[in-house]
Amino acid sequence: SDRVVYADSRGQYRLERVPARPTALEVGAAGYQPTVFEKPRLPREPKVQWDVELEPVEGVYGVIVANGRPVPDAWVSLRPKGQQRRILHGRADRGGRFALAWPEEDGVYTLAAFSSMHGRKEIDVSEPGEVTVELPGGGYLQGRVVDTDGRPVPSFSLSAGPMTFRAGGPPAQSFDNANGHFRLGPMAAGRTQLWAAAEGYQPGEVKSVVVEEGLVTSGIVVTLEPSTYLTGTVTDAQTGRPVVGALVLPAEWRAAALAEAVGGYTDEQGRYRLTALPGQRTSIKVSANGYRPLVVGGVEGAGDGEAVRDFSLMPQPEGERPATELTGIGAVLRPHREGVMLGAIVDGGPASARLRRGDVIVMVDGESVRNDVGKAAQAIRGEIGTDVVLWVKRGGRGEPQRVVITRDRVTMPNPHAPRN
Repeated sequence: SDRVVYADSRGQYRLERVPARPTALEVGAAGYQPTVFEKPRLPREPKVQWDVELEPVEGVYGVIVANGRPVPDAWVSLRPKGQQRRILHGRADRGGRFALAWPEEDGVYTLAAFSSMHGRKEIDVSEPGEVTVELPGGGYLQGRVVDTDGRPVPSFSLSAGPMTFRAGGPPAQSFDNANGHFRLGPMAAGRTQLWAAAEGYQPGEVKSVVVEEGLVTSGIVVTLEPSTYLTGTVTDAQTGRPVVGALVLPAEWRAAALAEAVGGYTDEQGRYRLTALPGQRTSIKVSANGYRPLVVGGVEGAGDGEAVRDFSLMPQPEGERPATELTGIGAVLRPHREGVMLGAIVDGGPASARLRRGDVIVMVDGESVRNDVGKAAQAIRGEIGTDVVLWVKRGGRGEPQRVVITRDRVTMPNPHAPRN
């Protein structure tokens, strides 16, 4: 967990019980650019001297707070007053401190601060200096998680995200009580979506819940349906030996933290058991230290039975660019008004001989994928050696042509657009 100490009047500090390989060491002070050491390599000695020199900032700096307490990791930006284009942006450190350089041109600027947990605040500044930005504070969601018979689900995890932003909301939280009750927050005011996950159930969702500043929105009920169980083994693709500690989880959940909460880890024999799948065709992601992540599609999650799928992982070669392996056709998909457009295509992959960049897929296996990248990705992915039937407009023009491609294992450099 995070620990914070403050330097004395001489700038000296003492931080005790530091792990041998901390995740990060962050140093910040008002009027100075925050400095972060990611995974610093500390000498293996009982006492280590770690001196830090901070660079002063000639600009606007200070702290972001909510309810009188610092807000860590809040976003900050600066733009000319009356304009929407940001000219500078950054992020507060874990102590809520931030620093932005002052623009070359004098004038009045709008300083905006935003936290997905505590909301947004804008103030006007006309000169460099120190400021304190007070965010409005967030609200809470309260309710119950039940099964299809109305009985409480006693152990579950929740996450929420605003409908007006691509990401945000409070961290995922786990709950364990006999009544299935929860209280989640704080989160910025506005319309939000709520997701729930529990072992043995499909993920549940409640859309368009209104969060009000400083208030509790109660009476929310999330209903979860029984899930298919997925079992199998994970092995090394080169040696055939079991991979211990591999994480197997649903790949397409928007609330990634919830997917990790219900993911299954392999035991010493490489066996796993995944008990929370979406109730539809989905993809599974398998990852382990020292291996390339693998995304496999075509897993049917409907019903409450049990399915068996085995996976094999390729070691990640040292010195090579990290990559993800998928079972599909080897193409990047992008939204298009008539379907999905092909971006980059993997050389030597299944798509390379039959498709070209700029082609538009309008149907997959007889189903329209108009402007739906997620649906297209799920339909195109599948088991190695199986065929997928595509209807393709060459260059996005003319009548669609029928193209049959056999799925295979492809390697895609990490990350950016959706891959298949």
